[in-house]
Amino acid sequence: MKKYLTEVQSALKKLRGAPQPSKYLPENYIGSEYKYYEHYNIRVPVIRKLGQQGFSFSEFSIKEQWKIWDYIWQNSDVFDLSLIAIHFVNKRPIEELYSNRKKLLRWVKRIDNWALSDEYSNVMAKLNEYKSAEFKSIFDKWNNSSNPWERRASMVGLQYYSQMRKKYVPYKTIIKMVDPHLEDNHYYVQKAVGWTLRECWNVYPKQTYEYLQKNAHLIPTGGWTAATEKLSKRDKGRLTKLRKKLK
Repeated sequence: MKKYLTEVQSALKKLRGAPQPSKYLPENYIGSEYKYYEHYNIRVPVIRKLGQQGFSFSEFSIKEQWKIWDYIWQNSDVFDLSLIAIHFVNKRPIEELYSNRKKLLRWVKRIDNWALSDEYSNVMAKLNEYKSAEFKSIFDKWNNSSNPWERRASMVGLQYYSQMRKKYVPYKTIIKMVDPHLEDNHYYVQKAVGWTLRECWNVYPKQTYEYLQKNAHLIPTGGWTAATEKLSKRDKGRLTKLRKKLK
């Protein structure tokens, strides 16, 4: 397995981006926290193109390819390498995701930034839509986790982008996940609160607006912009005034 990791990593190294000022370095804006990963500074479209071109194992059986990409994810110390692994996963049909769910549920432990978290939440939203009852206990567990990236996945992973779903998560389920984190002190969990409320509004606008009114003063600063993003200028103005008044 290691030789395949080395193969993909070597291909990525050849695409390594030019040195950038520190403020433009990926590790300085994607929220890396545990510092698992080195960054090659490769643009995402370039990484996707490399994945589409394939590798020596791309003609192997799908079962073998899953084993290889799982090994790469679990042993990667390069962000770009992990990203290409999860790109593979997100291109696979839902039946394959479900068949490999035990592997995928372990992947959350290797996340330390919003970029990988968002890709992973895309995977989880597909699984949740496919077999929601089976994943309820997983989302509940993550929602109460001390790991902020699990808390984030428990919210963003419910729907990811609502327009991508054919079946919607019930309003009460969404709010149950959001409520405990209105005052979460982790910035990227705060962002997840905003994201989740925005996508909730897309599906349940009346109920979500009432929730925003009730909790305007509690919604974290990091999530406020996203939570109110889709509102009309008038409604957003009303909530902003209410937020200032209640704080």
